Amino acid sequence: MAITTLQQLQDTIPTVISKARFTEMFNFPLAALVQNIPKGKGKGSTVNIPYWGTFTASLLTEGVDMANSQTMEDTNVRVTLNEIGLKAILTDTLIEDDQEEVKGVAGTLLGSAMGLKRDQDLWALFDNGTTLGGGSDLTMGVIAAGRAILQGNPVSSGGPCPGPYTVAMHPYVTLDLVDVITPTTPATETGAGGGLPDEILRQYQIGRLFGMRIIEDGNTPPSSNKSKGGIIGPQSIILATAREWSTEPERDASLRAWELNCVGRYGVANYLNAWCVELYTDATTPA
Repeated sequence: MAITTLQQLQDTIPTVISKARFTEMFNFPLAALVQNIPKGKGKGSTVNIPYWGTFTASLLTEGVDMANSQTMEDTNVRVTLNEIGLKAILTDTLIEDDQEEVKGVAGTLLGSAMGLKRDQDLWALFDNGTTLGGGSDLTMGVIAAGRAILQGNPVSSGGPCPGPYTVAMHPYVTLDLVDVITPTTPATETGAGGGLPDEILRQYQIGRLFGMRIIEDGNTPPSSNKSKGGIIGPQSIILATAREWSTEPERDASLRAWELNCVGRYGVANYLNAWCVELYTDATTPA
């Protein structure tokens, strides 16, 4: 009688995990653009991050004691951590037959589900920022206004958002910018020189606008032909991780299969709402 052993599983598990790690790292960019904070063991179920108020300096008079002492005030940002996970089942027959393509698909699905969930959780926090766009086509003026809001945030509300800034948008929204920036005839053909329009024509990549990096992320689909993107700095949003996701095998003898239980634990929050701008714009499917 053929028996599936752990040794056979150990040949399968690395294939699945390797594929999952690749999927998470390269297809879900938002996690790398925010403030990543690891949570140590034994420190409760939340991560608490303070931000501080300001002091005020005053004009002094010679020979007169300073009367206005300053008090340090802090405001706590609490990040609640939650377990996130899913399960895949690989039958003994699949493992015994060594179907590499199927095992690769299992890895892709695990990585995609975990990465997508985290990316969408982070994307949803754009809702808490100042909203621009009004559901219309995105313009460079709106992007410039978003940068100005972050850079000009008053000291009383946390001060300017630290840079560098990143603009995240759905690919359908990027098309509106491409239509504005790109001329019908490339600049190099008219003798006007190259630059951003030619770069878009060659590679369909905007790269940077007003000193801000432009990224496309299609993991949060438009709703009613509208999309929510955002402009953030590296400290605008917090991703606190208590446990990086990992895959643990569990034998189900009656099913004659191995379960792959993929679980992680993290939480997300806005550090300061004023350090985030939401771009609520048209995202009609191109035709």
